[in-house]
Amino acid sequence: MAETSAQDKKEVWVAVQKKTFTKWMNSHLKKKGFNVINDAQTDFETGINLMNLINSLYSIDIPKHNKDPKLRPHKLDNISLALNMIDAAKIKTNFLKTTHLADKDLKMILGMIWAIILDFQIKGISVEDMNAKEGLLLWCQKKTAGYRDVKVENFTTSWVSGMAFCALIHRHRPDLLDFDPLDKANARKNLELAFDIAERELGIPKLLDPEDLTDTHPDERSVMTYVSEYFHCFASLDQKENAARRVKKFVDFQTGMEKLESDYEHQARDLLDWIHAAIQRLNSRDFAETSEDAKEQFDGHKHFLSNEKPQKATTKLDLEATLAAIQTKLQVYSRVGYKAPDGLSTEDIDAAWDALERAERERGRAVRDYMFKFITRAKNAISEEQMKEIEASFAHFDKDNSGFLDKNEFKAALSALSISCKDENAFNALFNQVAEGNDKISKQQFMNYLIGIYEDKDTAEQIKASFRQLADQSNEISPGQLRIHPLVTGDIDYLSERMPAVNQGRYDYSTYTDSQFTQ
Repeated sequence: MAETSAQDKKEVWVAVQKKTFTKWMNSHLKKKGFNVINDAQTDFETGINLMNLINSLYSIDIPKHNKDPKLRPHKLDNISLALNMIDAAKIKTNFLKTTHLADKDLKMILGMIWAIILDFQIKGISVEDMNAKEGLLLWCQKKTAGYRDVKVENFTTSWVSGMAFCALIHRHRPDLLDFDPLDKANARKNLELAFDIAERELGIPKLLDPEDLTDTHPDERSVMTYVSEYFHCFASLDQKENAARRVKKFVDFQTGMEKLESDYEHQARDLLDWIHAAIQRLNSRDFAETSEDAKEQFDGHKHFLSNEKPQKATTKLDLEATLAAIQTKLQVYSRVGYKAPDGLSTEDIDAAWDALERAERERGRAVRDYMFKFITRAKNAISEEQMKEIEASFAHFDKDNSGFLDKNEFKAALSALSISCKDENAFNALFNQVAEGNDKISKQQFMNYLIGIYEDKDTAEQIKASFRQLADQSNEISPGQLRIHPLVTGDIDYLSERMPAVNQGRYDYSTYTDSQFTQ
């Protein structure tokens, strides 16, 4: 009886794995317009579907082959060509032979598909299976930390209630899902909610069905394959959010400076209106011929000198300080200097004030002129929380406590921080750069590299790079591409009004950014 039960369980996870892997392969085959796979056990018999799959994933050219093989030798020839493509992609398939596919050996076929998934889907997380699992697991733990009824310890039972999937979605897109009313007891409902939202709103293919988790012991490889889809979706979103945060900071700086400039202009106009009215009063000689009126004129001038004018002198100083702050801050942040509208510059105000003092001297009193300037400088730095995260990541992946990271440890550490490389060559180049030619990376080298990534330099190039990332590497950007947290509607409207329009609904962010910085 025990043997039957064990056999039944094996048949269940094999069926789940087969279904999940098939959905994963078809999601990529469809993107290239290839025929989908209906049965993973039989559909690799001719080798053609395997060629199509490797081409859709790695863009390796499909060799000349028999397009309608009927005889076994012809099928084996095609399969051999397909396996050559796998070798070209540098995928380790562990003893896979042409006969395994021709004979429809399901165990070996599933192992082959898993090897492809590990290489393609988990690329950027790690090279080895265990490191891949560890890096992906750590990412899940960090992203779901603090969520009620969520404790990710593995890729099987930790996902059964559906709360972990919902937490991953809510952590990155709280607008798509309300986490508070969820109940871990409603596992199927939670899983259906997460899977539907992930497919509909995030483009994550529904590789699993709720019953694959609730009605049997979850298959680790199937769950890991599906969770990795979330990783790739949200790791990219993490980078875009960071880019959006920098653009948000840029917008906040621009709007803050424009408010300072607007306040300066409003106050400057008010002061000039007062000066012109005061000069008119001071130049008046409409005096009465009585002693009472003479005393009244004296008291009025005394009040002007001791109360009214000093208050306006303070306003003038404040304006000069405001303008100095504006110009200095623009210079410190390498922005284009501010030019006050005609008639509102400090020179214009000084000229009006000089005329006021000449009128005042004619009444017997001179006042001193005040000048005040200060410089405010701000520093950009990464947060204390980011520093702790960097140090914790280094310590976690420094397995032998040597104070250094080898290549695999470095790759796993970057993956945990949602940093990925385009391909293995890009990663090797990055490793050599950070290691400065050594075969391992020290903690200080690791810290310096990540500080350089997280630090906000607030340069024109960094702002343009952030716009470019939001625009999916295009030189033009649409309002929809700017709609990434923390940018809000007001920020997007602000940019849309100021960036040059190049096509319908698209804007030239590069020209606009350059116009706001000094060269």
